[in-house]
Amino acid sequence: MVIVLFLLVLWCRHSIPAADWYAQHLYPVISKVLTWIASPVGFSLTEIVIVILIITFLRRVIRIFKDREHWKKNLWHAVRLLLWIYVWFYGAWGLNYSRSDIYTRLGATATPYEEAEFQEFLTEFSEQLNANWCRTDEVDPDAIEQDVKAWYGDLPVEAGLCRPRSWQHPKRPLFNRLYSAVGVLGFIGPVFDEMHLNRDLTPLEYPFVFAHEYSHVLGVSGEAEANFWAFEASRASASQATRYSAWYMLLTYSWRNIESLLGDEAFQAWTATLRPEILEDLQRTGDYWRDLRWESLAKVQKRWYDAFLRGNRIADGTKNYSQVLRLVLTFSDLHDHEHGEEG
Repeated sequence: MVIVLFLLVLWCRHSIPAADWYAQHLYPVISKVLTWIASPVGFSLTEIVIVILIITFLRRVIRIFKDREHWKKNLWHAVRLLLWIYVWFYGAWGLNYSRSDIYTRLGATATPYEEAEFQEFLTEFSEQLNANWCRTDEVDPDAIEQDVKAWYGDLPVEAGLCRPRSWQHPKRPLFNRLYSAVGVLGFIGPVFDEMHLNRDLTPLEYPFVFAHEYSHVLGVSGEAEANFWAFEASRASASQATRYSAWYMLLTYSWRNIESLLGDEAFQAWTATLRPEILEDLQRTGDYWRDLRWESLAKVQKRWYDAFLRGNRIADGTKNYSQVLRLVLTFSDLHDHEHGEEG
């Protein structure tokens, strides 16, 4: 049974039409059921299951060497467990990695770089950053969740995202200190499609990261696309703090791209147009996460995650996060926003 399912999932991973069918028809049902099952528990069931699976696998490996008489049987048990993990990961969420990208789904091509248009965008970028800046000392998670879910619920079917569900709430990670040490702000747990938010998130980051991780629950796999939807959902908010989170986080993810496109002198001139408080936020937030970071462990995690993404059709690996700028330039007027921006 597991071998048949493994081969089926393996085929779907290498067939875009099959993955698209999964994302459009099967995943919405799977996600709806799994998130509903996990919803009564406020902490991460995914982490608990993963710990149990690791312990179980290690015990089976030990048996291979301790019980020489039945080593073949014990080896098969260990392999079968790995196959079930593979099937569950890709069947419960991971096949979204193989679906058509956002450009294909929306029938568009990436906007080519044109200096004049890019300069116009940078002018709007700095204006929106400056206009929406505000001191954010606390957040209302319930209000942000309601706001973001309402926005995602209005997306056109062509976007290819699932419909939000009332019982889908962020979970508390059990190993939060570890995630802060490696710089993970949030993640989706594919065992039950749970979204996890780092408890060390600053109020400035929280709205954007919530919208980013929730897009993964709704079927988005690429990090750039998740950043794009998070930006769009956050900038459409009636809350100035949430709008500032959108523009601020876009700045953090596109900083190096803008710098490389403009060159040092022009980049310095552009950053000089930003309010000093924005640059102070960048410095303060960067220092905050550096104090929590374990550099050696963070490097290992980054290399592992980069390899993982590349192995799942995200060709640019962890650099995919910063590709959000191209998506914003291409799709930023994708559909009308109910609230718009105030300035």
